[in-house]
Amino acid sequence: MVLIAQKGSRPDKAPPEVLKLTRRMTVLFRDRLEERLRPLSITSAQLQLLAALTKEPGTSGAHISRFCQVTPQTTHALLATAEQRGWVQRSPHPENAHTLLATLTPQGRRIFSRGKAIALKLQSQMLSSLTGAEVRRLEATLVRLIENLE
Repeated sequence: MVLIAQKGSRPDKAPPEVLKLTRRMTVLFRDRLEERLRPLSITSAQLQLLAALTKEPGTSGAHISRFCQVTPQTTHALLATAEQRGWVQRSPHPENAHTLLATLTPQGRRIFSRGKAIALKLQSQMLSSLTGAEVRRLEATLVRLIENLE
């Protein structure tokens, strides 16, 4: 990405690296999470799918795609794998037999609980050098950045 200096900006000042640093943090977090989830035989994408179904049981693949911010094709593959592993069961929508609704099985809830604990522990590690006030300030700043783009 090429950034152009804004009118009136000082040429000796480099543009902020907020996006670059945010991306690096996200990639590092995902990589470390994948490493820690490996013994459970689950990926971060599968964990996100289970999180969506925990939040909204009995939901459609289209809704899961939006929640997880992935393509319908990816969602279909994630659901198929989760169903094969016994984490999810799907049943026809009562009003539209072409739409399948997914819910977690007890095994799916257990694997989600274990994966979520791993993710929360990693998040805690990532934030460990910040004070509570710094974490709240960071959250507020990120919310403002998102609102600026919406």
